[in-house]
Amino acid sequence: MEKIDQVSLKKHTSLNSEKEFECSYFGMSNAINPNTIAFVDTERFIDEINNNLNITVLLCTNYLKEQCKNKITITCDDPRYYYYTFLNKIVESNYVKTPSVISPTAIIHPRAYICEHNVVIGNNTYIGPNATVLADVEIGNDCYVKSGAVIGSEGFELKRTTKGIVNVLHDGKVIIGNNVKVGANCAIHKGFSFRHTIISDEVKIDDLVYIAHGVHIGKGCFLIGNSMISGSTTLKENIWVGPGVTVSNGLIIEKNAYLTIGSVVTQDVEENQKVTGNFAISHAKFIQKLKKDL
Repeated sequence: MEKIDQVSLKKHTSLNSEKEFECSYFGMSNAINPNTIAFVDTERFIDEINNNLNITVLLCTNYLKEQCKNKITITCDDPRYYYYTFLNKIVESNYVKTPSVISPTAIIHPRAYICEHNVVIGNNTYIGPNATVLADVEIGNDCYVKSGAVIGSEGFELKRTTKGIVNVLHDGKVIIGNNVKVGANCAIHKGFSFRHTIISDEVKIDDLVYIAHGVHIGKGCFLIGNSMISGSTTLKENIWVGPGVTVSNGLIIEKNAYLTIGSVVTQDVEENQKVTGNFAISHAKFIQKLKKDL
């Protein structure tokens, strides 16, 4: 396993660190894992990074270096490029393949595809015709995956840099709990190493639903057809996501929330709140405004 340290940094990027370091994780400004390496190329995230004790090493520009407090800083002309180049090299170096494990009581349709490595499928789980389960996917017991679903593909994570576009590799997982239903032609992307995609117990997903990388879906949520959950969003327990709903990235939808048909959700939703509209607001406020405009 290749370490995240000053030796591997120089090997893969030609950057030098003035101080020795050894990190355990890659992460963003909101990193939740201790001893994380991150990057910053805009003043917008300086305060959050400075207040995040989990970040110990930071790639930054010369201009931002003096604003970064209590971090080991590594200066360069394009932190974004060097950070993701370094991440990709470490991902490639550390990736380990182990034979897939499928319960003898699981039912796999002959026309389904299950990757031969890094897949776990539990007891009494059904995988339907033309469904695809790629590497780095764990599916629990008593689940039902309908035809054409694709689980474990890489998300759309492309970074524009001064040195070209960098495609960010995904080494995270999709972790699906027990008694979960995945509808026909759904797409569920796997996560990054610092945030897996998690579908908890009792979640029911209708046909044609898109779940991006790093999404966390709590127990008992219902996601109805053509809904879309953007990356790194968290849905707590027992949430209703109506037909055609779009949820933006990085949001927190609290438990028992109700997102009505066609809503475009761009901000956090409170517990037990019902929202409607584009952009979504309180359902009661939406109806009040609608009556006023009639």
